[in-house]
Formats: sequence, C-alpha cells, structure tokens
Amino acid sequence: MTNKTKLVVGISLALFTGSAMAASTQAEEDSLLVMFKESVSKEQREEVIRGVGGILRETDVLGRDLRMRHVAQGRINEIRVANSAQRDRAIKRLAAHPLIEVAEPNYTISINDIQAQAVPNDPNFGSLWGLHNTGQAGGTPGADISAVDAWDITTGSSDIVIGVIDSGVDYTHPDLAANMWQNPGEICDNGIDDTGTGVIDDCFGYSAINDDGDPMDENGHGTHVAGTIGAVGDNSLGVVGVNWDVKVAGCQFLDADGFGSTAGAIACIDYFTNLKVNHGVNLVATNNSWGGGPYSETLRTAISDGIDAGILFVAASGNEASDSDAIPAYPAAYDLDGIISVANTDRNDQLAVLSNYGLTSVDLGAPGSAILSTYLNDGYATASGTSMASPHVAGTAALIWSIAPHLDLFEVKQILLDSGDPTPALAGRTVTGNRLNAYQALLDADPTPGFALIMQPAAQEVSAGDSAEYTIEVLSVADWSGEVNLSASIDPALDFDLSADTAFAGEEVTLTVYTDEDTQWGEYAINLTASDVDSGELTGSAASSLMVLPANLVDFPYENNNPVSIPDADPEGITSIISVAEEGLVFGTDVSVNITHTWIGDLIITLTSPEGTEHVLHDRDGGSADDIDQTWSVDAFNGESMQGDWTLFVSDNAAADTGTLNFWSLVISAASDAEPQPDAPSADFSYSIDGMTVNFTDESEADLDLVSHDWDFGDGASSTEVNPMHTYAEQGSYDVSLVVTDSDDQSDSVTKTITINLDQIEVSIASARKLRTGLAVVQLRWDNADGEVVVYRDGELVGTYTGNRLRDSFMTDADEVTYEVCPADGPADKCGEVTHQF
Repeated sequence: MTNKTKLVVGISLALFTGSAMAASTQAEEDSLLVMFKESVSKEQREEVIRGVGGILRETDVLGRDLRMRHVAQGRINEIRVANSAQRDRAIKRLAAHPLIEVAEPNYTISINDIQAQAVPNDPNFGSLWGLHNTGQAGGTPGADISAVDAWDITTGSSDIVIGVIDSGVDYTHPDLAANMWQNPGEICDNGIDDTGTGVIDDCFGYSAINDDGDPMDENGHGTHVAGTIGAVGDNSLGVVGVNWDVKVAGCQFLDADGFGSTAGAIACIDYFTNLKVNHGVNLVATNNSWGGGPYSETLRTAISDGIDAGILFVAASGNEASDSDAIPAYPAAYDLDGIISVANTDRNDQLAVLSNYGLTSVDLGAPGSAILSTYLNDGYATASGTSMASPHVAGTAALIWSIAPHLDLFEVKQILLDSGDPTPALAGRTVTGNRLNAYQALLDADPTPGFALIMQPAAQEVSAGDSAEYTIEVLSVADWSGEVNLSASIDPALDFDLSADTAFAGEEVTLTVYTDEDTQWGEYAINLTASDVDSGELTGSAASSLMVLPANLVDFPYENNNPVSIPDADPEGITSIISVAEEGLVFGTDVSVNITHTWIGDLIITLTSPEGTEHVLHDRDGGSADDIDQTWSVDAFNGESMQGDWTLFVSDNAAADTGTLNFWSLVISAASDAEPQPDAPSADFSYSIDGMTVNFTDESEADLDLVSHDWDFGDGASSTEVNPMHTYAEQGSYDVSLVVTDSDDQSDSVTKTITINLDQIEVSIASARKLRTGLAVVQLRWDNADGEVVVYRDGELVGTYTGNRLRDSFMTDADEVTYEVCPADGPADKCGEVTHQF
C-alpha cells in the first residue's frame, strides 16, 4: 500500500518559535478506523472485524466504541491489528464490505521541534501585545484585538465552558486553576464514574491517550493554548487570558512527545459532545490547534455532529505557508459552517511567514506570533503559529456568549468575522480580510441589558387534528433580571394557549397550538412578542412555524431495481426513472439510493420530480469513501403532483473510479384518493418443543388478510391450520416450512430447522421485562441438565452456572433476545435455546 503522508498536527499546532513541521505523514501501525453503516449490530461488527483478523476496541452492548459513541450515531470504531501489513490488507477488504461506510488509516498527529523561550515569572501584561499593542518590541500600536476596551464591557463569565482539544491542560497551574472546569458531582479519585459520563474521575476533562479522567498536560502546548483563552485575570500573577473569567475543560490526545491519532481526536470531540448533549454542560466551543494530513471522513463526521450539538469548532489554519484553497489543511478546511479557520498575524498586522491562508477556506486572522502564555511547571513561555492565533478567537467567542447567551454558534461566528479590523495583509488571502477585534465583536453582539426570547423548535409539522407545543425561554442579557409580558399571534389564525402571559428572566413558558381534522393544510407563521413589565420600553420577539399536513396521509412506495453502470469521468452521467401512475399531492419524499462505487467524492446525485423541480442529494461529498447506501428525506417537492416520471441522475466527475447504480426507491407521502399497492406478506413462525411434540405459532406479517397457511413439517406430514401442533415419531432434525398467501394472492415462505432431542436441555423464560432506559431483566430457567451449564445471550457468553436458573440484566435496544444453554463439558446437540420478544 502506498505510504500516506505523515499527518502532523504540529503543522496546524503552530509550534513554538522557530519550529518547523516535517512534511511526511504516517498512520498508526496497529490500528485503523471504520465507520459502519446504520443499524449494524454488535455481532455483525465483531464478525466483520474477525474476518480481517482485527479486534474491536472496547465497546458497549451495542458494539459502539466507548470513546466514540456520541458522534456518528456510534458507528465509528477503532480496530486493533497486529502490524502495518495487516492494517493495509484490512483497510482494503473492509472498504469493500457492504456493512461498512468508511475504512481508513488512523492517522498519526504530532508536534515536532518545540523551542520554548522562558520568561520571568512575574506579572507581564505589558508583553501581551496581541491583547494590547502599544508598539512594544517594534510593534504597531493598535495591531491587537482591542481587549482592554472589550474588558470595559465584560471580562467573561464562569458560566461559559471552552473545550481545549490538545496535549491536555495543566489544571494545577496557579494562573489557570481557578478557571478550570470541574465536573459537578464527580468525586475525584474515588474510582467511580459519579456523573455517568462514561469516564471515571473526569474532574477536569478526559485523556484519550490513557482513556481516563486525567487530562494533565505533559507537553505544554495545550497549557499554552488554555492560557490565551482564560488565564486568570487581575490576580497579580503572570499573564491574563482573553477572558479573566471562564471555564476551560481539557482533553488530551497528544502525548508528551506531541504525537496523537485521528481516533484520539474523535474521542475528544465525542467526550465534549456528550457533556453538551447529555450532561447539561454549557460547552459552547472547542479550540483545535492541530491538523494536517489527508481528508478523514470519520473525523469530519465527528466534527459535524459536535457542531449539530451547538459547539463552535475554532481551528488553526496551519503553518505551511500555503494556500489552503489549493492544498486543504484539515481539520480547518472541512466544508462545515460551524468551523472558524484562523490565520496568524504578527505585531505589525502582517500575515506571519509560515501561516496558511485561503480566500475561501481561511476566515480571518488573529495574533499568533511571539505570544506569551502559561506553560508547564507553573511557568510561562513564548510561542508562535496559528496554534496561538486560534485561542484568541475561541476566547473572544466566550466573551460574546458571556453577554449574549441567546446567540447560536452561527450567529457568534458571523459576529467574529464581520467585526474584525480590515487588514491589508489579509485582503484577498482570507474570507473576510479582517483581523480579530474583540471590542467591536462585543458591540455588535449588543450588550445592552435586557432580555432575549427563544422559541423552540424553530419549526415543526403535525397532521390536521393534532396539537403542537413550543417552549419559550426568556434569557437574560447582561444580567437583566426583570419580568416581561408575553403575547402570541398565528397567521393564518389557529387556536392556541400560553401557559403564562408573564415570565421572569430565566423562566420558561409553553405555547400549545391546536388543529382539527378540518384545518387547512399549509404553513402557519407563529410570532411571539414581549415587553418588560416595568417600562414597556424593552421589547423582544421570536418566530417559529408550523406545517399542518392533511389528516391520514398515505405512503406510496416505488422502486427501480434495474442496475445501471456509471461511466467513469462522464459529467453527462446516467438516469433512472420511476413512473408513478397514481394521482396525489406530495407532502414528503424519502429517497433511498444504493450505489457501489469507489471514491464517492466523484459522484453527483440529483432527483427531478415530474414537475421539473431538481433536488441535489449528493454533491461530491465523502472523499475516498466507497459506496452509497443512504436515504434522504426531502421536502423540496411538497405541494407538487406525484403523478409522472421521477428521474434520478448520477454522474462521475473524475477519472479512475467506476461503479454501478444498483437500485433506488421512493416513498411518497401524499394526499390522495388512490390506495397504495399493499406489500406482500412476510412469513414467519415460532415454535416450542415438549418432548416429541412441537407447537407452532404463526407470526407472519401482512397488510391484507391471510387466506391460507400451508405447513410442511419435514417428515412427510403437513397442515393448513394457522397454529398447528405436530408430534414426531423419531428424534432428529427437520426442515419445517410455512407458506402464507394473502387475499391479493401474494405469497411468502419461510423455512426453519428444528431438532427433537429428548436429551436436550429444556430452556424457558419465567419472566422478562425491558425498561424505557433500555435495561432488560430476564429470569431464565433450564431443566434436563446435569452439572454445570454455559449460558449464551445472542451468541455472547454470559457465564458458567450450576443450578437451574439465572437472573440476567443487560442494556439493549433490540426487540428480542435469544438464550442458548449448553452442558459445560457435553456435546453441542444437547444445547437448548429460547427466544423472547419484549
């Protein structure tokens, strides 16, 4: 396998003064990363990975990697292998497997040649030119972020948490300790995961290197970054950060020598996403002073999920003195709206010599050259690079949220980009041409004391006859603590109730909107207004929408199973058509496409409705990943007629990779008098064995009434009963088949092998229940067993037991469970099993 370029996080880490990054990249020799397709079980994952000689890193009961289960729906797993040769073979085989979406190297991330310059341990705010440039050391006065002016508005808030994904943070540093995030409820060093984050004793964050709760920095880089964001202010010690008050949470994935991996970076993103989504931590942004190496689909997916959770991703643009538009430097260059890519400017507002730039890929500049900040051993050091520029931006984002907590990450990003100072050295070389200005950013965020309204969700849909609820939050801006009057209106008019018509800052109110079966379908605009009770001069508003769908919409399924070869490097592409004969008005469309193709980043896929509306499903996304098996929910065709030809277009737009459109399908939700063609029945049955007698139970599913059941018991006997009982004359194995036919003369069959063995262990379930949390508790019994038995649950060993019963509790999202009980030292044909549906 061709060697990959050595992934050097240090490139974007913007190393200490005078450091240079190696140009080659590597991947971890003993591991790789895969992203499974949706709904792949633990057993399937294990079977696939065993097939290439690999081992899944520690997983939960659903097969999710414990370090990555909160991003990509838990589909990313790190795979352990013996060596690089096995790794390369495994990647090639796994990339072609139908259950795997992505298989790629676990790229190495590193820091090289750190050269730190010690400075006196005395207070030295005057050296922090990036915060306040007076012309010191040959600088240009005013070439800074105007921090002093910003601090007249706010010095930050301890309610705001910034995650530092790096080499960790020295959380004991005297200039950082008071501003370190501490996990509320976690009792340090008691060996217990008190808060349920999945990490034991994660008092200050997480270490992906050691997979524990200690993110202590052994390199210094992360501590330096943390100091720029939030070294304690006004404490007569050392330096000050952009925020005097803030909380910094650390995640370590770079070791003492500055090396890490893509898997470690994903684990850190996963940890912070979990804190935000599941544990109520107000983690608004992460600083990411690392990067380099090739495109990673698994890393991009993890970052995207963090953004979807509301976490701004601030990234160093890189230190290769290159145009990121032409040579993307990841992760800063991923095409995600929630990323801010930051270039490095010096004390004279010039673009630093080694800083990356890009008119479309690098957003703005910030001070990053000769930056003094906290370091190891309670010390301080000067460092240079985009690594030092990025935390100025992350810190300013925290300042904005301290006075405007109602803003979302996209609004904060826009403020940061729009409020900067126009800088000639950045014009034409960054998106904005601006250098960060914290003071103007706060002015643009409107810090006047008052309130803000948030109504969630921003939009929803219901069927006529149902009701919809919206949650209204009254947020305080700049510590305002008053009371507001609330009123609402809906256009066109609908009936509604407010749970209260006044609320104080910090309180929530519920708006309930009512419809009936005669409510006209369409979109309704909901407007909420508020004014302060005392003067009426402070006002605010929020808006949402409600889409009312016709009652009793009908789903019409269609499919085209004719494979079509996709020509290589041919923008003209191919088309495939589904013709719809029924009439109806579209209110929702699910499009499923299955394509076998190497390097799906070559592909463009569009769907065109009978009325000519074109919707792009896939636009050269996914890079080197193979194959597409995806369903898109599309509302672009709503309100159109579904009758006519629906055209799927697929084109390959680069050379060297080919593939096939295997099949595609539509499910159209429509208001129609036509009836959809009912699906054929699905045959299934269960059985229980009592000696030589077997009781069969039909469990077939059908849209229409079943008119016949034809059983073949495998010994020459048959039956047409729905749930027959049959007694066999001899012990042995029999293939039992069932054919069911519905009233539309559609049929289906199923065959199962049953074994009659009077010496077989008889297994039964005395009781079983599954809670909404996913916890299942099963009382298992067995008879006809001598001595010890081995119990398996869904093919996984539970344990070895004596006696004849077991109380088993476990987490699952499955609807059924199968147990097998075998003699500990006896033949396999004595094993008995039972299946229970929850």
